[in-house]
Amino acid sequence: MKKRERYLSLIIAPHHNSKPWQADLSYSLLRKLALLGIVLAIILLLLAANYSRILWRAAQYEAIKKRAAEIEASFTELQRLKDELAQLRQTEDKLKHILGVSQQPAMLTIGDISRSQTIAIGQMDAPPPADSAKADSAAALVQGGSTNPSLMPVKGWISARMTDNHRGVDIAAREGDPVLAAADGVVVFAGWDDYFGNQIKISHGKFTTMYGHNAKLFVKQGQRVRQGQVIALVGSTGRSSGPHLHYEVLSQGRPVDPTYFWMNH
Repeated sequence: MKKRERYLSLIIAPHHNSKPWQADLSYSLLRKLALLGIVLAIILLLLAANYSRILWRAAQYEAIKKRAAEIEASFTELQRLKDELAQLRQTEDKLKHILGVSQQPAMLTIGDISRSQTIAIGQMDAPPPADSAKADSAAALVQGGSTNPSLMPVKGWISARMTDNHRGVDIAAREGDPVLAAADGVVVFAGWDDYFGNQIKISHGKFTTMYGHNAKLFVKQGQRVRQGQVIALVGSTGRSSGPHLHYEVLSQGRPVDPTYFWMNH
């Protein structure tokens, strides 16, 4: 015997004189509607969860993007500080060279000082004693002779080297430091130059040396000088941006890199 279907009646009765509305719903239909509702609810929950996950990932992406920007800014700042530190260390090294506190080979020895003459304009040097001729000859074999500009003229740091547009080298030093004659020779010029300020030119025979931007000169034209003799003081005269010595070596009128000759640098 077939089981009788059970129904649930839904009646809507208005307050006015209209006819009441009635709907008969079977229990099987209600079960199907309930199942459909459950499925729809699960689908909505899954969609909501997926959307929430997308929103969470978007928030994470923005956070990571912001953190990456902060790291990049920190790296840029760190690189800037690193560059500044390198510049400070370079400046420190330059100052050590200029002040003479770095461990560099001594450029002004007791022997140089003993051969230097008293600072006085017009003082002439006496010829070397006869009994020192052999020692001078031996030194000439090593240093290329006292007429070769083998002595670095001032204790300092090379701030500009020789180029096609720069005929010599610039040696940064403290203002007032002694400037030494690079070799034996005769002063062919000692006076003012519009560009190099207080300038000295010394002829050494094959070579000629020039010393520019001096603060004070201690020799005059025609005076003989010895290698290592104090001829001027470091300054910043003429067209100069700071205390330094502009130093040139000429061979038959052509500029030569002075550092090739130095034995004390």
